[in-house]
Amino acid sequence: MPPVLEQSGWKYIDISHPALDRVEEQLTELGVPTEDFSVAPHLAGFEAHLQLEEYAGEYRIYGGPNHHCLLEKSLEHYLSLAIAQPMPGQTAVDIGSCKSVVPGMLRRLHDVRCYEQDLVYPAGVHGDRIGSSAASIPLPNASVDFMMLHCTFEHFEGDADTAYVRECARLLKPGGRTIILPLYLNANHCNITGETDANIHEKIGFDTEARYYCLIPEWQNRFGRHYSPDALLRRVINPAREAGLIPQLFRCVKWETIDPRLWLRWILVLERPSAI
Repeated sequence: MPPVLEQSGWKYIDISHPALDRVEEQLTELGVPTEDFSVAPHLAGFEAHLQLEEYAGEYRIYGGPNHHCLLEKSLEHYLSLAIAQPMPGQTAVDIGSCKSVVPGMLRRLHDVRCYEQDLVYPAGVHGDRIGSSAASIPLPNASVDFMMLHCTFEHFEGDADTAYVRECARLLKPGGRTIILPLYLNANHCNITGETDANIHEKIGFDTEARYYCLIPEWQNRFGRHYSPDALLRRVINPAREAGLIPQLFRCVKWETIDPRLWLRWILVLERPSAI
């Protein structure tokens, strides 16, 4: 049976500075260190990035009709590339890639082979497109230099988030990274759906241990997860450590210098240690 859904709006989701401070304190108590990631030093680079041809045309309204939605999506792309530091000849995977402009950027600007993975594609590997679950990607062991998830990880239902972490350990080369942003992290472990059909609710992989289950019709997505610090530790950080990955959790600061309406607050990087 699906959980009872509360039409709560966004009242359980607090991304104010005081709320983020409390989350950071809880993470420290749980032994999960955090590090500030300031957007301010990237302003000039981001302004240049925003002029790329990939952001022209219909993509300008892909994330929403307001300009700050384009700013949010393009900032996510820019920062993931800044962290990945792509080099010619590398192999990347854009997870949940449908309609993303990032694979084209990687090919055109960085000479990187980028696979586009998504559940909506035909099953299997077809050129640079992969139809699969992110928890089971049909590529060889240690074949990927980096993977990126832009507003994707929160949609992984059931235990697919934990399974994806283990898949990272299999796929990444030594020194390889997976970059998750935004990481949706709040005081409350919440599951959210925009689906209003009760028959669909029965098929959604809700977390049995979530604190709140929210129906937000205007959100218009099947499933979303906001981790609490404890849920993040159990579902992601500990499995990453057990699989031999090094988790790095960054708290974004100075994002207001771009637009106060942005929602990027946390970035998670999982790195496979370099061979000794």
